[in-house]
Amino acid sequence: MKIQNIAEKIVYSEEKLTKRILFNEEEKVLNFILNFKPGQGVPPHQHDESALIVQVLFGQGELTIDEKSQNVVQGDVIYCQGQEYFSIKNIGDKDMSLFVVIAPNHNPDFAKEV
Repeated sequence: MKIQNIAEKIVYSEEKLTKRILFNEEEKVLNFILNFKPGQGVPPHQHDESALIVQVLFGQGELTIDEKSQNVVQGDVIYCQGQEYFSIKNIGDKDMSLFVVIAPNHNPDFAKEV
């Protein structure tokens, strides 16, 4: 068993988004927290053959999947397949944090903290 505290992973930076790893079971599952100041985001990208589940913990953002955009808010949970292009940007005036799960995790680059 492993236990992590999400509050310890909610860290914001004025310079860029932050990514803090919760669990990394190579080739199985990767779980992390993404933190955004207003205006910060991630550009469109794919997750290969992995499924992506994202829960908005705090804040609000503009989610785009395969060029279709919609706003998401605290409590929303998003699922997308690895071949879909995913991006998100904090469009609110408050910080935004996301709880992210990628499974299976075939790309070691996804497990790097920023």
